[in-house]
Amino acid sequence: MKDKRRFTDNFKHYVNELQKGNSFFSAEIIFSKSVLVFAFIDAVKALLFFLSNSLYMMIVYGLTCVLLITVAHGRIKKGHHLSVIMIVLLEISVMSVITTVFVGWDTGFSNLLFACITASFYFPLVVKTEKRNMLSLCFCILILLCYFVCYLLTSILIPITPLSRSWTILFFIFNTLLSMALMVTFSFLFVWELMSKQRLLQQQNDQLDELAHKDPLTHLLNRRSMNELIETHMDNLKKTGRRFTIVLGDIDNFKSVNDTYGHEAGDMVLVAVSEIISRNVGPSDLVSRWGGEEILILLSDPLEAATLTTDRIRKRIDENIVSHEGQDIHVSMTFGAAESIPGFRIEHLIQQADDKLYYGKKHGKNQVVTDLPEDFVIKKK
Repeated sequence: MKDKRRFTDNFKHYVNELQKGNSFFSAEIIFSKSVLVFAFIDAVKALLFFLSNSLYMMIVYGLTCVLLITVAHGRIKKGHHLSVIMIVLLEISVMSVITTVFVGWDTGFSNLLFACITASFYFPLVVKTEKRNMLSLCFCILILLCYFVCYLLTSILIPITPLSRSWTILFFIFNTLLSMALMVTFSFLFVWELMSKQRLLQQQNDQLDELAHKDPLTHLLNRRSMNELIETHMDNLKKTGRRFTIVLGDIDNFKSVNDTYGHEAGDMVLVAVSEIISRNVGPSDLVSRWGGEEILILLSDPLEAATLTTDRIRKRIDENIVSHEGQDIHVSMTFGAAESIPGFRIEHLIQQADDKLYYGKKHGKNQVVTDLPEDFVIKKK
């Protein structure tokens, strides 16, 4: 019962991973298993020929089975996968022609050539060669030539060792079912391999997108991407009138953290703060690393609601302790918030938030500033 449950669980996992396009098998495993399958098929044919009293063909297929395993496995161990493809497909093609000439067209051995066409498109996918398309085309041409050679020879020549009617029908059924099974299998593997490569390509594209649009340390949006998204929100503001709030935050005493604990600790603080902010904003809000220890947040709410959100973030940061090499580092953050105004330039909006941040830094830190006193004058160096 446990074995049955384990098999069911493994099969479900296999199917789930397959649907994702994941590939479990290395090229060596793929080719080794394929060679064993084809060798087993040759062994079955040898047995059937023995039962049908066609001893000559039994010997031919028996020797072919042994040679295929010996030669192909030797090439696989050396990593010569391309030559393995050629050996397997040539073996099937040549043996189909020879067997058809000896026992006749009606036995269906020529049908196996169609299975080779699907195999010729699959195998080059798992071989690192720049000429894989040309390779598949050459194999297809070779297989078609073998098929027509079979047809022409059997039209001209009488089978050398003809089989009885019953054995002819049996071989026809066997070869037809085998051809269909191989075509379905290799078509399935072909699609699977394409899915795997497509998934790998998507992962690489996602990584490039990550590098282009996000900060490598905090994984927040970078400054350029944030500017583009703020521009989009400003355009929406003109159309819909829905206001948003820009919040600029700066980690308090960050230089002291770097000087006291080292830059590695400073990076840990940046990452911890970024994670707290990301966890406490909504799905429509945006967070970016604006520069150094500054983080710019776009909240899709008017100033009043955005202030509550920002203050909640400030408290979470203030309550959090970052541990580095056995030492606890307390972190706090000061924020300046500015609400969007239709027709206002982005630079002016961010400057407003920066001015309020500056005021908060000069008047106690660890706070959210939304208004400036009328008599307050910015005296930045």
